[in-house]
This record gives sequence, C-alpha cells and structure tokens, in this order.
Amino acid sequence: MITKSRNEMSFERLKYYRHLGGGALECIASRLSKTPKPLCFSLMVTSKCNCNCDFCFWKHKKENEDMSTDEIVRLLTEAGQIGYLDSILWGGEPLLRQDFDQICKASHDAGLYTKIATNGWFLETNPDFAKYTDLMFVSLDAIGKAHDDIRHLPGICDKVMSGIEYHKVHSPKMRIYVCCTVSAKTEFEQIKEVAQYCKEADILLYFTVNKSNQTLEEAQNVKETELEASQLSEIFVKIKDLKKQGYPIRNSYYFMDYIIAKKNYYECHWPRIATVIYSNGEMLRCYDREPFISVKNRPLKEVIKDPLFIETVNKCKDCKLACVGNYALDASGLWKLEWPAIKSLMEIAIT
Repeated sequence: MITKSRNEMSFERLKYYRHLGGGALECIASRLSKTPKPLCFSLMVTSKCNCNCDFCFWKHKKENEDMSTDEIVRLLTEAGQIGYLDSILWGGEPLLRQDFDQICKASHDAGLYTKIATNGWFLETNPDFAKYTDLMFVSLDAIGKAHDDIRHLPGICDKVMSGIEYHKVHSPKMRIYVCCTVSAKTEFEQIKEVAQYCKEADILLYFTVNKSNQTLEEAQNVKETELEASQLSEIFVKIKDLKKQGYPIRNSYYFMDYIIAKKNYYECHWPRIATVIYSNGEMLRCYDREPFISVKNRPLKEVIKDPLFIETVNKCKDCKLACVGNYALDASGLWKLEWPAIKSLMEIAIT
C-alpha cells in the first residue's frame, strides 16, 4: 500500500508560496531602497534552556531577563501591521515558556507565517503552540545516546522522536523539519543516520553550521566545536550526494556549494531582511554581538526608522566575518538577485 507523503503538494502549502513570493518581492523592494524594509521577524522569546550544548552561542546568556507576554504580543502585532511576512520564534528553549501558545497565536493572528525552533523536550507536555504554527524546526544531531551526549541531556533523543510522532498525528498542517548541527561533535555516519530517520519518518531535514568567526571569550566554546573549512567541505560533498539520492534535505545547493568550495566571504544583507531581537528586547550588532538599540517600551515602527538602526544594518554588507548562516547566505544571494540562489530556493519551494 502506497501512503501519501505529508510533504506532498497541498492546498495548505499555497500559504507557503505566498510567503516565499512575498519575500522575493520584499527583497527587491529593500534592495532598491536606502531605508531597510525587513520582512522576517526573528524573536528569541527566552534565553533559558534545559540543554547545555557545547556549540551554543547563547549558553552564557541564560540569566538574561525575558520580555513579558504583553511586550512580545505587542511586538508581533506591530510586526504584522508594519508588513513583516514571517516570524521565527526561538531561544533558549521557547517551550519552557508556559505562555508560548499565546505567543504563537499572536504571531498567527498578526498574519505572520509562523516558525519555531525547539530542542524537542517539551513537544508533548506543552503542545498547544502547534495550533498556530506553520513550521517547526526540531534539533536532532545524531541518533540515540550520541544526541543526548551532544545536548548534555539524557533521554532527549527519545523525547524528540516521540514528540515528532505526536505532532505528525495531532498537527497535520504543521510542516516538521529536523535541524541537524554539523560540528566536530558529529561524524558523517551519524549525520547519515539522521537523514535516514527523516526519510523513514517522512519529515524534512535541514543542516546548520555554527561558526563564531569571533575572538570573544564567550564564543570560545563555539570555536572549539567548529570544523575546519576542508572538513566541512568533505562532509557537505556527501550531504549534497544524499540530497541527490532523494533524502529529504532542504538546504539549498547554493548554500552547500559555498561550503564545498571552502569560501570564506560573501556580501551579507541579512540584517536588511531580518530583524533579530533577543529575549531582553535588545538588538545586537552581528560583528561584535553588542546591543545597539532596544524595542522595549518603544513602537517597532519607530525603531526600524531610527537613523541608528538604518546606519547599522546598512553597514553589514561590508562585514568581513562571513558567518556561515544558512538563512543569511541564501537570503543575501536572493537580495542580490543572484541566479544560483534564486534557482536553489525555487527548487526547494516546489518540492
């Protein structure tokens, strides 16, 4: 008996195409304007986390004060009114917040294509967020104890798999991605096992790479788990081959070819496309992770028109850090109207 894949084309996915098409048009509009018009609202809803991952950028920020429910709801509502197209809600671990369903509802009600990123521990104990969520990223770096060891949380792999099966049944309209971090903590055979799991479970797979490109003391743990460019290249040659074999990998060829070619610089336009806000309401400059402007107790529309905001995000195209952020690289290629980036993202959209 042949069963239909939950990732096949459906009427529900038209919403996703509207999101992608609108994003492309907004990128063009932003490109032609001196005033940034961001379209992605990236919000760290909490700095708290029950994991202690070696490659985490944020583990030293766990004591940051998180914004209140009312403040977050206000920001998401304003983001929709301004014209942002989508949101990504993350942490820390966002499902540690008992009000997370309210936050997702606010994003949904604002008309934002709502995505979340979670480590998967609370997928069954705090599941109501899924009523208002379009897409979920769940971290899974290896299968079994190997993943537990990477995340320093015994039993989390079982929680992830159980939670995914739960939401496949109870949240059929929510797209489910596994997010696998490629680092010195994993070998290719472990990565292939994750790909095989995703293929058998009929869910999608996305690889991310953490690179600090910084000398900050608090980023030392990230640097210690980075792979050298040649090592990353070798792994992504194999990952690209898995994608060609039909594994449900949703990284763009544009991104993978950049890694495979061992490039170390691209012109970044991500801050013109995405507004990234941290759990205490501050925006940080990418190049030194220092706060430069806050959205707390201030209308979002006013913040993104502030000369300091405009000056800071416009400078990012001159950044020399070349962090290997999947979204940043793909979006920057789209912003520059580079055909390989457009082609790769179109291929992802239609599959």
